[in-house]
Amino acid sequence: MTPEQLQTLHAAIFAETDPGFVELRQSGATGAMAEWYSSPADPTYLVWRTDARTADILDAIAFDKYTPTDPPDGTATWTNRVLAAQTKQLNLQIFLQGRETVDASKATVRAGLRDAVIQVPTGASGANVSPGGSSGVNVMTACTRPALRIEKLLAIGQATTGSVTAALMGYEGMVSNEELIQALYLS
Repeated sequence: MTPEQLQTLHAAIFAETDPGFVELRQSGATGAMAEWYSSPADPTYLVWRTDARTADILDAIAFDKYTPTDPPDGTATWTNRVLAAQTKQLNLQIFLQGRETVDASKATVRAGLRDAVIQVPTGASGANVSPGGSSGVNVMTACTRPALRIEKLLAIGQATTGSVTAALMGYEGMVSNEELIQALYLS
């Protein structure tokens, strides 16, 4: 943790009014306080994953929507629609192929993923469809996860991609007993 994050945690420790936490603080149970901050935020608070699993992203895509519903008719219009769909598929492939995870905390990654799964001209008469759900919501949701209390506390702002909003993490992971003690005894 940075000195600024430790200072924020220090202030939060003494400002927390949750009865269970107050009891831990009053008894000096630093390990239990660290566990409390390392538990899921309640209510649920979403963050953009730095390790969004490609398998989860792939599961959020209706791949059949990349296939034109209209039969080939030999026109340039039909061919152009197919090329547009293939371009979107290629962009998606570039993002995901050979990777176990992607860093969805980056706006450019989210924008590129979303672009690859929306406005694909493969519906009837070339209507746009969204293999990733309306506005890419299914794919963007796969790029989020519930935050821990410490991650919520140290989040550095919200970011919206399509219709999904989640926080950007300034700190990721659990807080250790040592970090909690450091924060607790700052002067």
